[in-house]
Amino acid sequence: MKRFFIIACILGLAGAAFAQSTTPKQVMQNIQQAYGKVQSLKATLQIKMGETFVSSVQFQRPKLFMVRVSQNGKTVYSFTSDGKTFTTYDAQKNSYQQQEVSADSPLVGGHLQFAGFAAMAMEPQYGKMLEGFFQQSFDKAQAKGKQKVGNTPCRVVELTGKGGTMTLYLGEKDGLVYRMVYKMPDGDIYEETVTALQLNPTIQKSVFAFNPPAGAKKAEPAKEDETARDDTNSLKGAEAPNFTLIDMEGNEVSLNSLRGKVVFLDFWATWCPPCRNSLPHTQALSQHEKTKSGDLVVLAVNAREDVDKVKKFMQDNNYSFRVLLDKDGKVLDSFKVRGIPTFVLIDREGKVAWVQVGFMPGSEKAMEEAVTQALGQ
Repeated sequence: MKRFFIIACILGLAGAAFAQSTTPKQVMQNIQQAYGKVQSLKATLQIKMGETFVSSVQFQRPKLFMVRVSQNGKTVYSFTSDGKTFTTYDAQKNSYQQQEVSADSPLVGGHLQFAGFAAMAMEPQYGKMLEGFFQQSFDKAQAKGKQKVGNTPCRVVELTGKGGTMTLYLGEKDGLVYRMVYKMPDGDIYEETVTALQLNPTIQKSVFAFNPPAGAKKAEPAKEDETARDDTNSLKGAEAPNFTLIDMEGNEVSLNSLRGKVVFLDFWATWCPPCRNSLPHTQALSQHEKTKSGDLVVLAVNAREDVDKVKKFMQDNNYSFRVLLDKDGKVLDSFKVRGIPTFVLIDREGKVAWVQVGFMPGSEKAMEEAVTQALGQ
């Protein structure tokens, strides 16, 4: 199940006529403006990429939301924020985790993955991440006529570039995206369709209160400084959690066995567009002179995917970096990975020296600088 950061490139555009000269960057700017006007909403959307999910979303500013995700008619996840506490519930485990909502720090989590269009209103920083994705992936935007999605008249806009082709169906009246089809370079297709939408409705605050289901257990997060963010950044300066994983050839790799070397970890998945944009830089690090000498170890930790799918992806893209398979996601959990890609640099003493969550233009420079510093060059 694609639990981490299935990129929701589900976006909106202002209602004005679409100009032929519009660029992907301008589309993104219009998107952020459109969703910046949303004060509350109720939406139902269908997400398809291999598996099919249905998300029910309710949102109200500031930072109040409820996202319920179902598959085959059964709830699999829910994400709830009452403005003070953010709760993630896993129905398969019947367990939940909670963290404090900060007014200053971005709130990351699965709700960004499954909230679809609403994610841009729910977390403004998400828009900035997508802006980087657009700049990396597309270089052309074209109007493709008009078409209805359900009963909603839409303008159709096609974005193309090295990242593939994304087709957006933009509501003529409200400027929001009612459908998005993203065809990736390897042929995989990701689709999102809004099947119901209410803009700026009145929502009772009780909707945003999490009530544990019968028998649900609260999973306590690892003890740490209360001021630290409950994501990978909170591990900076601490000893990196040890793990043992197998690579695509079935060989075991233990992090503790690499003590004395600088270790670069890239948490990723084939379905994640920002991951795809960052992987050429991971490949470049794997060809670094210090990697060849054994002083730098580059490991790409794949998130919960089938080995055959990963092998095909590697072959199709001529990548040669070493991939470790985190089939059950335990290593991602131990490193508190809340979104991918996430990059972690571990120094020679086994401590987390640097962390970067997400990838956008300029991120590769930060990666290179962190590696150079850790190597003592």
